[in-house]
Amino acid sequence: MVPTSSPKSEGFTKTLVVEPAMVRYCHIKLEDTEKPVAAIEYKGHYYSLFRALPDWTTTEKIVGRLSTSYVITAIKRGWVIWTFEY
Repeated sequence: MVPTSSPKSEGFTKTLVVEPAMVRYCHIKLEDTEKPVAAIEYKGHYYSLFRALPDWTTTEKIVGRLSTSYVITAIKRGWVIWTFEY
């Protein structure tokens, strides 16, 4: 079973967003990048593309090691992890 959201833990927020209507896809300019990067806006905050993965098990392993806030969205081919920027 895949959760729809998780509580705040260890000072950062983890969220799984299944409905595309809950996010706005965009591009953002980061200080250390020359070109804008793919991003989402969710609840007034911006998250940059971190990684797209084909299965939930691998997704869980990777987010278990993250020490920053993140959002996970579902796509046709699996899951996308977005990490907090601002």
